[in-house]
Amino acid sequence: MLEIGVGSGRVAVPTALAGITVVGVDASETMLELARRRAAPHDLDLTLVRADMRDLPELGTFPLVTVPFRAFLHLRDDAERLAVLRALRDRLEPGGTLAFDVFHPDRLDIAETQGRWIEREPGIDERADWDLAAQTLTLSVRGSAGSSTMTLSGWPCCAACASGCSRVACSRSTCSTPIASTSRRPTAAGSSASRASASAPTGIRAGSG
Repeated sequence: MLEIGVGSGRVAVPTALAGITVVGVDASETMLELARRRAAPHDLDLTLVRADMRDLPELGTFPLVTVPFRAFLHLRDDAERLAVLRALRDRLEPGGTLAFDVFHPDRLDIAETQGRWIEREPGIDERADWDLAAQTLTLSVRGSAGSSTMTLSGWPCCAACASGCSRVACSRSTCSTPIASTSRRPTAAGSSASRASASAPTGIRAGSG
């Protein structure tokens, strides 16, 4: 399988321990080094590649391609999302599956977390700044080792799901609308999902997570 956004290997290493051959891709050398350390005590069939999902090298084709833990939301707009979806489709074997995880936040979650520092783990605080108009989440984390900030965007159902495109299993963590269609579905006229769906990859088995 191919994992995009492999990070520290928290998914890839257990997957490889289960006997599955894994190719993991990440743009961060720091995260790849963490993955190497996690994998080091084990004899694994795990290959780690430094690359941006928007510019993937030749990696071959796979029965399964995954983009876990919302890495897909690091893409900035529909043009990037569609380009990445097409690139990942090209890396699927015939009949293969692309599975990715995104989220659609509940308004109660937004109200409870907006602009507040919340302790997520002992000594680690997290702050969420939501911009509903721009559909972005700026997530800040601070602790004794330092602080970091990242922005996630485009959290509503992405173009692939909106179009009912095939060979995709999209896990939307807090979305109340399941995906169970194998054909294009109508979307609200003029919405970004509707506009994007016109050029989305087609021919997918969609599923909900």
